Amino acid sequence: MGRWPILCLLAIASLGRPAAAAEAPQNSGRQWALLIGVEKYHRAPRLRFTINDVRVLSQTLRERGGVAEEQILELTDDDRNPRFQPLKTSIEAELPQWLAKVGPQDRLLVYFSGHGFRDPAGKMYLAPLDCDPARAAATGVPVEWFREQIAKCKAEFKLLVIDACHSGSEKGEDEDTGVGAKDLGEPFRDLSGVVTLAGSTGDEKSQIWEEKEQSLFSYWLDQGLKGHADENGDGDVDIDELNNFVYRSVTRTAKAFFPRQQTPVRIVRSGTPGVPVVLHLKPMSLKQVLKETAAQLGWVMQERKLHKAAVLEFTNDTKLGELLGADFGALGRYCAEEFERQMLRAGEDKYTLVDRRRLQQALSQQRFRLEDLASATAMKSLSDHVGGLPVVALGTLRNRQGRVVTLQCKLMNSESGEVVGSAGGIAQLNESEWAMLGRSVMVKDDDRMPPLPGSESAVVPEDALVERLDEHAQGPHPLSDPKFPYRLRVVVNGRERQGVFRGNDMIVTLNKGEVYQLHVENRSGSLCLMRLLVDGLNTLPQKEENTKGVETMQVAPRVNLSEARAWVLDPAVRSDFAVAGFVTETGVQGKLREFTVVDASQSLAARQQFTDQIGLITAAFYAPAGATRGAGTAAGRERQVDLTTRSGVQPGDLLGVVHIRYSDAPSNEKSAQ
Repeated sequence: MGRWPILCLLAIASLGRPAAAAEAPQNSGRQWALLIGVEKYHRAPRLRFTINDVRVLSQTLRERGGVAEEQILELTDDDRNPRFQPLKTSIEAELPQWLAKVGPQDRLLVYFSGHGFRDPAGKMYLAPLDCDPARAAATGVPVEWFREQIAKCKAEFKLLVIDACHSGSEKGEDEDTGVGAKDLGEPFRDLSGVVTLAGSTGDEKSQIWEEKEQSLFSYWLDQGLKGHADENGDGDVDIDELNNFVYRSVTRTAKAFFPRQQTPVRIVRSGTPGVPVVLHLKPMSLKQVLKETAAQLGWVMQERKLHKAAVLEFTNDTKLGELLGADFGALGRYCAEEFERQMLRAGEDKYTLVDRRRLQQALSQQRFRLEDLASATAMKSLSDHVGGLPVVALGTLRNRQGRVVTLQCKLMNSESGEVVGSAGGIAQLNESEWAMLGRSVMVKDDDRMPPLPGSESAVVPEDALVERLDEHAQGPHPLSDPKFPYRLRVVVNGRERQGVFRGNDMIVTLNKGEVYQLHVENRSGSLCLMRLLVDGLNTLPQKEENTKGVETMQVAPRVNLSEARAWVLDPAVRSDFAVAGFVTETGVQGKLREFTVVDASQSLAARQQFTDQIGLITAAFYAPAGATRGAGTAAGRERQVDLTTRSGVQPGDLLGVVHIRYSDAPSNEKSAQ
């Protein structure tokens, strides 16, 4: 495969509150799911992990698709109520009644994992829990009857998923009369509005994945519905995306790790128009999306036997083209580092990641730019600088509106451009993560008020808050208002370095080699807390757990603002104080490393090189929990100061956030407009 054949592109598409992502659009109908899993057959060979397949899929539909519990019918043989066990009488009694609830604008997912049989006349049957293969006609559920029930259902779109024909050491052992998943799905081909996904072809068996405790096919089906199949990052998983993802993943994994091949099959009536949506995705937390994305791409690393990777800072698309951090402040760099941490955890020593300091040194020496990702010469040079680099991870953020962010990740071969793996999902930013985007605002008293009854009742308070903050961010920088109670000044050699206000930006000129301090003043008259980041690094040390589960105290860690250790600003003690550097030790004889400007050659809004600098100072102010209402900085000389800690106070609601962008040249200031 050569020395550097793979390029990992993490396309992080940031959307607003598109109806397809945050919630199902109006008049789009509801999602329903009928899930049947048969495992401990009374007379047929028993299967393994079938019940778990149903449980995992049900959880994904609820957590990722927002499907209400009453719209999911599970029939598994471990249910205490015989009514909801997959017995012949239960299936034939429950299905017609339940399917009758589905409306004409709704979507239906029907999943069956179990045996299928033929009688001597060739008629096919789904095998319920009490099926006797020797008496299939009397004890089985006729596929013809099952087809009639699906046909009668009024749903606009119906997806039928069949995971059958289990064999040998995989999920059981069928009799000679066993029927494969593809054959069971063929009778549904001519039904309007129905697409069938079968776990294997007629001459293949459904294999189980011992490590995952699921069938191979059902595992990747579930992963696709979690959002990893959302190739275009629109917050929907459509049938084409799901089919392509499952096909690629199952065939690739079977070839790499299983004793025989397995090929999923899509069955659909010829000429069927459109690409129906299977599932509207519901946002998760940003950290959870990064964790699951890293787990998926980490698995691809193992599957492809790639033993080394490097994670670059995430990029984003702007009006000026693809740049680094232009519209997303410190969030892109945090995502890259958190993704790297999660990749290490997912790898379990099966692969390594290039040390970030070594990588940044190589990028800086090479003056590596975005366009170099498409250059074979530049990639080879970078690989040589870090001792070989088969995989590069790059994230891209796009078109943020509101707090919903879609992450769509691809693993691509850098020589051929072939997609060899993909993963993703959608996340919902909390207010502190929104504050990392580089917008400066004062949170007003009425910004947190819920919508009035009857007006915008579908908008949740958090969504409404971010919408208002986005509106405020269109206005001037808060520090331009002398009444803003939380003051932040940049001081060099005892004198304030005056900034220039350009819209919502404040830009301060700092030169390479200068040592500066940040002077903070709380004029509100009330105690508040401040999380202070410089280039996305916390100015206070905090505990971090490494991949071995050992906690250490990290100095200047890159953190999610919502998790950053905070300073306490108590006007009863003092109204203002100075932060002179990254704190290394707290206490009366505390120590810190001075803020020192390095390589101040690119402003935040115009960076196109992968250097280690961001050029952004972030100060976010919070009420106490429970209360009503292109330059960079290095850690310079260490000195001792009084840094006594205070316990028992935690940040609550965001009061305001200010960002100061620093640059070394007026031309760079202009690009930040």
